[in-house]
Amino acid sequence: MASQIPRPALNPELAQVHQALPKIGMSTKEELESYRQFLGSSFSLDDAIRGREDALSCEERDIPGPAGPMRVTIFRPKNQTRRMEETPGVLCIHGGGLVSGNRFVGVVGMLEWVEALGAIIVTAEYRLAPEHPQPAALEDSYAALKWMSNHSTALGFNPYKLVVCGGSAGGNLAAGVTLLARDRSDPEICAQVLMYPLLDDSNQGDSVQQFGHLVPWTRSNTIDALRYALGENHEHADMYTVPSRATDLHSLPPTYIDVGEADAFRDEDVAYAANLWKSGVSTELHVWPGCWHGFDAFVPDARISLQAGTTRLAWLKNVLENS
Repeated sequence: MASQIPRPALNPELAQVHQALPKIGMSTKEELESYRQFLGSSFSLDDAIRGREDALSCEERDIPGPAGPMRVTIFRPKNQTRRMEETPGVLCIHGGGLVSGNRFVGVVGMLEWVEALGAIIVTAEYRLAPEHPQPAALEDSYAALKWMSNHSTALGFNPYKLVVCGGSAGGNLAAGVTLLARDRSDPEICAQVLMYPLLDDSNQGDSVQQFGHLVPWTRSNTIDALRYALGENHEHADMYTVPSRATDLHSLPPTYIDVGEADAFRDEDVAYAANLWKSGVSTELHVWPGCWHGFDAFVPDARISLQAGTTRLAWLKNVLENS
């Protein structure tokens, strides 16, 4: 049932697609499998590179992970015009609530960085809950980050221009591995880009009350996914798997956070930005009017999705030029 409390209106350009999205629960194995099939059918390599075949190349390979080989896809410019010292490397961590998704969920918006910045982008699979609760996904993502840093020369990017980005659960993992890299003193991260990240496990707040019923990610999805990923009593929750629990965010790299106004994660993302500012971290925050969770991934050609992508790119370009 829709919330009866006051709430901002949805962006009309996104409304038609939103109405067509299915509402799928996760409380049973059957429902979870249905959600996995939904995301798997919605995002693929072919979808990601469609229209960009002449501009970028992609390579599939396996890299070492904590529990065995992990499959990654590496995107490069077909005709690299930048020197390696100028070239950034980007680890893109996929979304899916820590329980679903593949390495192509959300990557389409980042592929513009290959063309605009000459970036080398790596997107990696990680183990999913409930089969593999946290910190499995976190440590897999950190292993991918370390692999990128250790192979920067072979990959063709400047290790001092290493960027971590992710949307939704990918934003959770991006924030988590950035904290891990700080506390393990390796590798050095130039910037983090967090798109509508899942940062808190309380599932409370005004934005949850206003928009927790909206697909493609509802309040009940969050409850079930965190139960699978963090345990029945959230016993696997700490400051790395739930970044909002970090009490000191000092020494983190410049950070970009954006979220939709109609996203249940809105308030926790705004709060995280405020905590970054409090800790002295340069942070840019955008709240996109009337946008629901994952709007740009599901409707990449909407005007506001294009605006969000342009704004992220402009911020990242500025950070890289000054790093």
